[in-house]
Amino acid sequence: MSNSNAGGSETLSSNVGLLGVLALLVGNAIAVPIFVLPGPLAGDAGPAIVVAALLAAIPASFVVLYNALLGSAMPVAGGLYVYISRLVAPFWGFLVPVTIPLVAWASLLITATGFAEYTQIFFDVSPLVLVYGLLAFTLFINVVGLRLVAQVQLVFFVGLLLALLTFIVPGATAVDTANYTPFFPEYGAFALAVVALFYPFLGFGLLIELGEEIDDPKRTIPLVLGLGIGIVAVVYVALIAVLVGVVPYTQLGGEADLALVASVYLPWWGEYVIAAGAIFAVVTTVNTTLLVFSRTLMRASRDGILPESLSHIHPRFDTPHVSVLALGLPPFLLVPIAGEIVGLSTFIGLASLTAYFFCAVGLWNLPREFPEHYANAPFRLRRSRGLLLAVVGGALTTACFWVITLLQQPIVGLVLLGWFVLAYGYYQYRLRKRDPSQLYLTMTSLDAHERVSDGSAGVASGRSHPRRSGRASTRDSPISAETFDAETAATRDDRDSVDPGSGE
Repeated sequence: MSNSNAGGSETLSSNVGLLGVLALLVGNAIAVPIFVLPGPLAGDAGPAIVVAALLAAIPASFVVLYNALLGSAMPVAGGLYVYISRLVAPFWGFLVPVTIPLVAWASLLITATGFAEYTQIFFDVSPLVLVYGLLAFTLFINVVGLRLVAQVQLVFFVGLLLALLTFIVPGATAVDTANYTPFFPEYGAFALAVVALFYPFLGFGLLIELGEEIDDPKRTIPLVLGLGIGIVAVVYVALIAVLVGVVPYTQLGGEADLALVASVYLPWWGEYVIAAGAIFAVVTTVNTTLLVFSRTLMRASRDGILPESLSHIHPRFDTPHVSVLALGLPPFLLVPIAGEIVGLSTFIGLASLTAYFFCAVGLWNLPREFPEHYANAPFRLRRSRGLLLAVVGGALTTACFWVITLLQQPIVGLVLLGWFVLAYGYYQYRLRKRDPSQLYLTMTSLDAHERVSDGSAGVASGRSHPRRSGRASTRDSPISAETFDAETAATRDDRDSVDPGSGE
């Protein structure tokens, strides 16, 4: 990705081809969690973590299906927030941007912890210094809008894959099958590992969050998702199988265990190669972590359900700096819990799969609510069979995640439930401050979010919801920097004209 788009648009360049998108997706999925999570999880769950990785691919497959169908039928900016609010109900969609900060904070803490653990292999530096340094660096590059150019991103991605292959291929010959016994030392820890290992698969959600910015999304999204999940699943399972096969699981439990295990069967430089791969993963992660999340907050802000300040664009850097600061500053205060890697990963997995369940409900409603969009999807499932199976499967998987979390990590489930209750209160507060009917129309229309194709009619024509129409389309995406600020101002003026007495 370039430093900035031509003209500094809000969106990424949409000139990335199939291979470029696949590299971005796999690079986003094969990220810091796969270097940090296996050690702590294997230390508790034992060799069964291999099966846990396979089981985590099941909900990931549902996510792939939802992403492929919705992302190709309705490529929009705002991803899950737009899909759920338009296809299910505004409040359920509102839970996405209001929960995003917690997910972003947890993700940043995991990334910073992994960076600190693996950097210490090279340098004897205090882990706190490294954690705070990484958080500050991430915040800085996202505020000023620095982006790795595509070629540099590809170099880091190749380096990451080479590091993983260096661990997996020689490691396969060093496996001692006796280390796979006992295979299930702790069933509760095994179940929790399934929830936690769902987190690394969430890189696939990047496609629908940036759906409007992908070239030829109706063809690219389904193809890339299918290839991507196959590549990532094979890498995850192979890596974990080597990890627990080379040394007894009782010797595992640290965040940097991949590097330590590599030193058992590789020459002296082996652990440094693995540590370098983890740092490559950090670089590719900080380049996108706040990018996607801040755009979703900005879209919800433009709808009027979040404070308007979250959609403000920096006059110099052309970035949603207020949203970035809201996501990037709180982790500095949360560093004391950064070591709770399993709990943080479980929270991310549970919150994300819950959102995707509502996404599945939206997919069920898609043929009825937006029939033309669904008809233009490159592939469709029968509503009475395929879609029903997708929704029921997603519901059962989500229910299992909640039961496992409440039994094994009850504080995680209670925090998320408590946050939803607080979110409902804030949602009612926003409704009282604005015109509820106008806000409902805004949050159920695709006008401001949908990609406009090359002048052709059809799925991306900027039409309102056929039953909820009543608001003229005033914005198309992608937009230039010059119109970005004007659009924000126009949105503000439009809202003020609806409810002159409202405030933020």
